[in-house]
Amino acid sequence: MSHNSLTFVRKFILVAMVVITIFIGLIFLAFNIRSEELTISVIHQQAKSLFGQMILVRRWVTSHGGVYVKVRPGVDPNPYLTSLPGLKVNIIDESGQQYTLRNPGVVTREISELANKEGGYSFHISSLQPVNPSTNTPDDFERNSLVMFEKGSREAFTIEQRPEGPVYRYMAPLYYESTCSRCHSNQGYSIGDIRGGISVSIPIKEVYSKMRTNRLYTGGAALMVLTLLLATLTYITRRFVRALKESELKLVEMAATDSLTGFLNRRAGMMRIEEELSRQKRSGEKISCLMLDIDHFKKVNDTYGHQAGDTVLARFAAVLGDSLRKHDIICRYGGEEFIVLLPETDLASAIVTAQKICDCTHKNSIKYRDTGIKVTVSIGVAQLQQDESVDSLIWRADEALYHAKSSGRNCVKVAIQELSA
Repeated sequence: MSHNSLTFVRKFILVAMVVITIFIGLIFLAFNIRSEELTISVIHQQAKSLFGQMILVRRWVTSHGGVYVKVRPGVDPNPYLTSLPGLKVNIIDESGQQYTLRNPGVVTREISELANKEGGYSFHISSLQPVNPSTNTPDDFERNSLVMFEKGSREAFTIEQRPEGPVYRYMAPLYYESTCSRCHSNQGYSIGDIRGGISVSIPIKEVYSKMRTNRLYTGGAALMVLTLLLATLTYITRRFVRALKESELKLVEMAATDSLTGFLNRRAGMMRIEEELSRQKRSGEKISCLMLDIDHFKKVNDTYGHQAGDTVLARFAAVLGDSLRKHDIICRYGGEEFIVLLPETDLASAIVTAQKICDCTHKNSIKYRDTGIKVTVSIGVAQLQQDESVDSLIWRADEALYHAKSSGRNCVKVAIQELSA
């Protein structure tokens, strides 16, 4: 694979991994955010439900004109109620037991104290015009909420960070009803007016702790999924790149190799010979060239068919390969013609090699189906002269081959022409 192609593949895979990482990360982040939103939504519904229950308790108390409770240690008459004209706050039964009145506001406050002790949540009644400033003055959240109620909002909520931990705050308005006149008749409210609100405070420190734990689990799960996915993608990518390289090498090999003999084809062979001759000019080593032609090959095709001719070519190629060194360059020049370049070989050694090929070819009968086909080869030999070109070297070897064929074939002839010829 070319460097540019490999770089492109690597960049593509890298971009794909980044995109997948971002995509998976966003999915897990969205699930985590949605999970936390649902958790807060449940807390919101809980606060809203607690507010609704407190309203029902207040209405029940109001519908009965208040509730009288025994006066005992810790349960004393409310001084604010005692100050209201025309309100019977304290009564005594037949046995002499004293009872004191608890109106909706006091009931709310005392239930809040009990809820805070037992359940952790609390209530608080507040107003922009508090009847009892010592207990009904709003804090910042309640004041802002009451202003919003005056503008039409029907609920308000927020999460406050306190030293003891986060607290969910919920608040909804209180409307003036006819039964409220016993305690609020002098404040000038009309039926349906907003006279204040009740806030619900729910500690969510433990919930936040579990949400943080859930984030860690979600992050861990995302990391595991990403690791597995990226590892799989990396493995597949490596296999893909390896297969791509192998396929490209096969294509290059197919483009440079003759499929029948397994030798270099003419184009690739000439390029390889040019390279070797360039190297020889730098090293000064001797190089020889053989030009080979299978004798009477056309007769083999005409007599036995082209499949027999292909078999002869393949078997001859095997004999030729066995007779040469690994670093010798063999090229199928065309049809039944072959060129062999012998690096580091002088003319005498080249003649010995050519004769060896000629003898091995002559003594081996090529079996095709049930027939033994005898073939011979003619070979021309030339040694590279100083500053000689590839074309000149091949031409001289071809001339020597022509003389071999003219001399009866099945023999080796040497080029005797000088470069000037």
